[in-house]
Amino acid sequence: MDVKTGHLLYTKNATAKVPVASCIKLLTIYNVLQKVHTAKYTWNSIVNTSGTGLYQMSQSQACGGFVLKHHVKYTVRKLYQAALIDSSNAATIALGRWVAGSNAKQIRKMRTQLSSWGLRGNYIISVSGLDNGDLSRYGYRYPGSGYYAQNTISAQDLAVVARNLVYKYPEVTNTTKINHARVHGQWIHNVNTTLPGRKYNVASLHINGLKNGYTPRAGYCLVGSSCKPGYHKLITVIIHDDDMSSDTTALMTHIYKTHRLR
Repeated sequence: MDVKTGHLLYTKNATAKVPVASCIKLLTIYNVLQKVHTAKYTWNSIVNTSGTGLYQMSQSQACGGFVLKHHVKYTVRKLYQAALIDSSNAATIALGRWVAGSNAKQIRKMRTQLSSWGLRGNYIISVSGLDNGDLSRYGYRYPGSGYYAQNTISAQDLAVVARNLVYKYPEVTNTTKINHARVHGQWIHNVNTTLPGRKYNVASLHINGLKNGYTPRAGYCLVGSSCKPGYHKLITVIIHDDDMSSDTTALMTHIYKTHRLR
């Protein structure tokens, strides 16, 4: 997708509603940036991270990453970094609660946001991208949805989410392009191997994000972002692909060769 025009440049099975794991975090990140850009809130606003379930989730080998600690005050900026770079589920849920007031309200806000962009037929029950089976362990199962329920959205609609994010808040790529960072004494690591200095990077593409995802049912997913000098910004979405990194760079290379994008 061309970020400047919103034009679709290549599609394959793009409208099928499928699980996308942590890539859905981009929607909550959009809402976070919306709130930060109001006069009332700043990056240094404090986020409530209380709740046993949230702390336990952050410590889980399967669902954790960035570990939340009791009696530590976390700012929006620090949790935003943890969510985007480390794909922290607990940080994303905490940010969603900060945005909307509760986890359930943020899910409803995500649905409303999609509808405002004309995106219909998607199923959203999770802020983080975890399915209900995992969320149930920590008290974040969405009411009225089944144990095996999970988010489903099309690749095309996910591209629209990413395009709106990058178009309205281009500063997001200043964070999504970071490979490693230290936040509250913890090292966090980006699993996006298409970034500069990583195994699948192609320097000429100037890749700067955006978000990886994985669950057993979603498979490997990657929303890519490229900002090649002299060209329009480019968004790619690849879902359920064991070769998501090399396929992302191949797709970007193909698009730049076959479309003007300037």
